[in-house]
Amino acid sequence: MKIDIHIHSSHSNDGSVSPKEILRYARKIDLDGIAITDHNELSGSLKILKENSNQKDFVVIPGVEVSSSEGHILALGITKTVPKNLTVKETIEKISDLGGLAIASHPFRFWSGLGEENVRKGGFEVIETINSRSLKKENLKSGHLAKELGCGKTGGSDSHLLSHIGNAYTVIENPSFKTEDILEDIRRGKSKGEGTSRRPSETPKYAAGCVYLWLKRGMKRI
Repeated sequence: MKIDIHIHSSHSNDGSVSPKEILRYARKIDLDGIAITDHNELSGSLKILKENSNQKDFVVIPGVEVSSSEGHILALGITKTVPKNLTVKETIEKISDLGGLAIASHPFRFWSGLGEENVRKGGFEVIETINSRSLKKENLKSGHLAKELGCGKTGGSDSHLLSHIGNAYTVIENPSFKTEDILEDIRRGKSKGEGTSRRPSETPKYAAGCVYLWLKRGMKRI
């Protein structure tokens, strides 16, 4: 199974694509599932979860990208919002209490990544090792850290644009379309991240977009 578990929709403050468009496009490019993980917002994820409820050959995993006090954390399998700006450990505990799986998002990315120390101290079971908006060297460091710590591995596009969906994804060994089975496989290390990284030539445009959104938010972090 190929599942893009890190996608942002128009329900995120930096996204532009509707959940319906995302679902339609993901099926078109032959993904087996998606997770819409907007920043601190579940409405888009829950909307598409309901939209996909009658499908048997495509899975939608509810999720959100939580802004902890130290950086971003993916929360999969939850249907209630986790407060932002909690410590890393508090955020992981809240996600666990809701029955979800906490994943260290792009840990080596400047500004929004947790950094190595916070990942080590946080006790993560899973690390995102391929993120298509991160540089190859950042993804390689994430992969090495996951291997050293014995963590599960995932991949996601971190898409904010329709055409970027599926640029990176999680490969699941067990062909189950049940969210609980997929999350358990990820937790037990039966998954891997695959896809492409951000090319150095794309960095100026990427950085300009980040600065623009930062200024638009009143110079506040997401």
